[in-house]
Amino acid sequence: MNSVRFLTGATVTAAILAGSAVAEIAEVNGANLYYEAIGKGPPILIMHGGLGLSHDYLRPYFDQLSATNTVVYYDHFGNGRSDRPDDYADMTFDRLTSDAAELMTLLGHDTFTLIGHSYGGFIGQEFATSHPDRLDGLVLINTVPAFDYQPTVSGPEENMKAFGKLFTQPMADDADWQATWNPVVQMYFHQWDPEVGDDLDARTVYEHRAWNAAGGLLGSFNTLEQLPNVQTRTLVVAGRHDGITPPEPGAERIATLMPNAELAIFEDSGHYPFIEENAAFFETLNSWLAN
Repeated sequence: MNSVRFLTGATVTAAILAGSAVAEIAEVNGANLYYEAIGKGPPILIMHGGLGLSHDYLRPYFDQLSATNTVVYYDHFGNGRSDRPDDYADMTFDRLTSDAAELMTLLGHDTFTLIGHSYGGFIGQEFATSHPDRLDGLVLINTVPAFDYQPTVSGPEENMKAFGKLFTQPMADDADWQATWNPVVQMYFHQWDPEVGDDLDARTVYEHRAWNAAGGLLGSFNTLEQLPNVQTRTLVVAGRHDGITPPEPGAERIATLMPNAELAIFEDSGHYPFIEENAAFFETLNSWLAN
């Protein structure tokens, strides 16, 4: 029978192979976090966005980093296959950053490179300001330092109706969240590929309560004053056609604020340059990681 490896301190029980990665559970801050580790070498922790999604949309794209690195994917507390609280007020930025730090400590990684996409980039920024001693490097993909701008998302009327619903009312249940998200995510791509969309949807674990709670967390999110003090070597990435976290208020501003940041804009991408311009994206990322 297939099972999942549980880590509590140094205790290990059973394991299941998920492709070439191992699906595992770690007890962190009193809750079970689901993660998958692949490869060997310097560690990289990857934070997914959403919230309300799982890490799965990042795979298999970032798996190629495992040729030279240990790549750790995980589902944030309250998301995906990780434990979900009765009260989502427990899902705070302090909790999410602490979880990341404790997970990597449990896995034996004192320092590591952190890659955060979208909402994972918000958590990554918070991590960099609160745990700078843990980072060998930071990669922020399609994210912003503050919500003081108007998104430029556009698309067909039905898609825009879903976008309006997504940001003006809570999702009723997981099915409502999934049905609302899928028309919206189409507009987050520069060139939408339905086959890619179907694949991402089929592999994603949806949690509407995490999405509903995530917006409230952003009410106080603002790293504009903290980022100039972050000395971590950083790669800041954006797709030129990203309407939800546009380059000007997002990656370009972050790169200007951070003293050791390098900016990369992908001209033929939206919110997912690692999918839309896969080869160019990973050429840039691997070159940066190698320096």
